[in-house]
Amino acid sequence: MANKQIILDGAVVSITDFNLTAPLIIDIKQDFPFIKIHFQLGGKMDYQPTNQNEKAIVIEEGQYNFFYLPKIDGILTLHPVVRSTVEIECGEDFIRKIFKNDFHKISGSFGIALREKISFKMWEKSESIPKVLKSVIENIIKNSQKKEVDLVYWESEIIKIFQYMFSKINDKEELNSLVYLSGIEQEQITRVETILHKNIQTSITVEELALEVGINRNKLNRNFKHIYGEPIFQYLTRIKMEKAKEILLKKGVNISEVAYEVGYKNPQHFTVAFKKYFGYTPSKLK
Repeated sequence: MANKQIILDGAVVSITDFNLTAPLIIDIKQDFPFIKIHFQLGGKMDYQPTNQNEKAIVIEEGQYNFFYLPKIDGILTLHPVVRSTVEIECGEDFIRKIFKNDFHKISGSFGIALREKISFKMWEKSESIPKVLKSVIENIIKNSQKKEVDLVYWESEIIKIFQYMFSKINDKEELNSLVYLSGIEQEQITRVETILHKNIQTSITVEELALEVGINRNKLNRNFKHIYGEPIFQYLTRIKMEKAKEILLKKGVNISEVAYEVGYKNPQHFTVAFKKYFGYTPSKLK
């Protein structure tokens, strides 16, 4: 059984990976509020409350959910298989601290649930983990094995995940839209993602991408966001910054080299972009 916990001020990131040969059934009770983002990478979890008016939570392999329970009283079943999860648990104070005065503006129905002490579940049926979050989760798992990782890094990763969750809560148009993509359109967007990764050291415009895959610029933007959960250049910035951070965590690499590797000719411009994205300078990781 592999188990790792990263403990922050007001939050805990738990990473588990172990085999279950038989169902594990746990009677759980907790009288204090419980906020969690749960990523089920392998196996299945099933929480059934004693009070049928409360929210049941079922998360299958490859799915995730975000929920708040004022208290817990029910049965948790872990199904037999290789169980692999990443869980972020925190208190209300932690979320209010990281979002400060913006909390009421961005928290939507989650914020209402906190104020009224009622259960909140992001989706009635847990959803598949999107690529934008898979990348963050993979980095969390990889860096959890390292001994020297600054707590600032862990907090920045959690903030990114919560920012994504709150954007989904408030993005009513995206949540309610029924965008159908044909097989050809899905293939076009997959090609765009491949091009972005191959051109991480260079600059490329949306017009060039649209021309390359043969699609209208506006349609490209819409379809890309529908599949990957964020606009094209927000996605590109993210993969550049994640790549930069990965390189910086290695020893013997200077900031100028890192800037070049992710397409910045001027190291100062890179430093500004890095700080804007993560909230701290590249030198913090050296």
